[in-house]
Amino acid sequence: MGDRLIAGRYRLEERIGAGGMGVVWRATDLDLGRVVALKRSQAGDSGQIRREARIGAGLHHPNVVTVFDAVIDGDDRWLVMEYLPSRSLADVIDSDGPLPPGRVAKIGVQLAAALAAMHEKGMVHRDLKPGNVLVADDGTAKLTDLGIAQWAEVTRTGGGLDVGTPGYVAPEMAEGRQAGAAADVFSLGATLFAAVEGTSVWGDANVGPFVQLRRATAYSLEPLRRAGPLAPVLTELLRRKPGGRPNAVRAAELLSDVADVSVPVRTRRFRVNRRAVVIAAVAAVLMLTGGLLYATREPASIAAGPTPMNSVGDPRTADPCALVDPSALKHLGTPRLDTAGGNFNACGVLLRLTPDEQDVVDVRLELTIPGSPMLEKPPPGQLRVREWPSDTEEKCQRAIELPDGNQIWVHSRHVQNWHAHLCDYADAVASHAAGVLNRGPLERRPAPFPAGSLGTLDACALGGNLPQAIIGGPATPDPVFGNWECYWNHRETAVTIRFERERAPFEDDGRRVALGSREAFVEVSSEWKACQAEIPHRGFTGDGRAMIETVEIYVASKVKPPQEMCPAAERLAGEIAPRLPPL
Repeated sequence: MGDRLIAGRYRLEERIGAGGMGVVWRATDLDLGRVVALKRSQAGDSGQIRREARIGAGLHHPNVVTVFDAVIDGDDRWLVMEYLPSRSLADVIDSDGPLPPGRVAKIGVQLAAALAAMHEKGMVHRDLKPGNVLVADDGTAKLTDLGIAQWAEVTRTGGGLDVGTPGYVAPEMAEGRQAGAAADVFSLGATLFAAVEGTSVWGDANVGPFVQLRRATAYSLEPLRRAGPLAPVLTELLRRKPGGRPNAVRAAELLSDVADVSVPVRTRRFRVNRRAVVIAAVAAVLMLTGGLLYATREPASIAAGPTPMNSVGDPRTADPCALVDPSALKHLGTPRLDTAGGNFNACGVLLRLTPDEQDVVDVRLELTIPGSPMLEKPPPGQLRVREWPSDTEEKCQRAIELPDGNQIWVHSRHVQNWHAHLCDYADAVASHAAGVLNRGPLERRPAPFPAGSLGTLDACALGGNLPQAIIGGPATPDPVFGNWECYWNHRETAVTIRFERERAPFEDDGRRVALGSREAFVEVSSEWKACQAEIPHRGFTGDGRAMIETVEIYVASKVKPPQEMCPAAERLAGEIAPRLPPL
């Protein structure tokens, strides 16, 4: 077809690629005397070409293939693009095998910069994968194929996965939720994972797309074996929750540390907790030293002074309330210590902002184990406190990473979800906690748990073998800090047993089920998307208020509606009730 002219101007020279989104040719622009790439969509889908042209026309970045024009020739619409002598990253992996971590990181820095430029303009790519990355011989990497990209504010209706490629799709997209910038970051991590490991993060393509999608919804990742220094960065990019992933700007910085290159990302504005703040490339940073806060231009973390190793000690005796002081918030409202609410690993402050009794912020500190490997383990004798992205504007989070591998989380939220400067309160509590740990190890509880308290029990042992029977396969219990909460997960089904302390009288919502001398209340939990069974246990007085300990049971399925899991939740409640201490 070397003599075929498109739109009277572009001479087709060589077919250089084809895929689900179209056929690409190397061509000569006879008017300007330059080599270009021409793309025609499959089956004459001119709508896809028009969409890609509009997206490309609004984006100019050295790591995104430039779109020059869109032309019509007969019944076909063609996209005129920059020509880059290159191979796709997919072809590079196929021919060269897994790539060295440093080379992958250099590619990743460029792709993250491209995503940052897209996200700054409110665009999302939605199909980042090795086949959509071009790599030149000099190492230049460019993102291509914007055919299913969209403006972030566009709202889709209906469910199901209609974008992305199964081997590189984010878990939320596999579940049918709308793709956002965080999904692009996950796909970036999945693409780099494939480059360094030689396989998709959801398993080899030979297993088929449906298996890959099931693994994505179950968050069943392939292990990292070859990534070396790139592994901590990939762990961050591939976090399950969108709010836990770094943005594209921060991803570029993390990758640059491995690649040892500068980051080609511009300063921009982000909106954080409804307040706009100007930041240089990443979120503003606070430094904690001796309990004082001050701003600094470093990555989004809060660094603190030395603290002894193994500062938590025995989880069952560690006192979370030793890290909480209501007076740290007295300049922001009227604080009251809450020592008796939540699970046994928690302590908090209820901060009344105005005389209105409903205008209250709940700031909660929890001792916990890390949900995934730390980005950077603190050196011996030091700790780190991080600003942590939240999946909602109605909550602010801070995480303190300890040298012994444990973590301290601080969450703040308004009890009525009213507007409030939530991060001011979380920062104040985190600052005080860091100052306490700077002065020595975490104190022990002032007294052991009373006889009969759920605090003396192990949630992982309460259900016997029934949790494994419910999930339909072998699974090792996954305990949370202190074993006061435990998870079991296998394929489509998950079980949670956890303890809670709440205000008395017990709110007996749900259907009452008699369990011998005890009772449980069973209902569908919209928050957990599960069937919940709750067993009231022991009444007690905490902070001058009547409280009650309860056992909470959740059974959830990815393929069945929550109400169908209620018989299993009720059966598990019946197994647990006789194992509880006598009333």
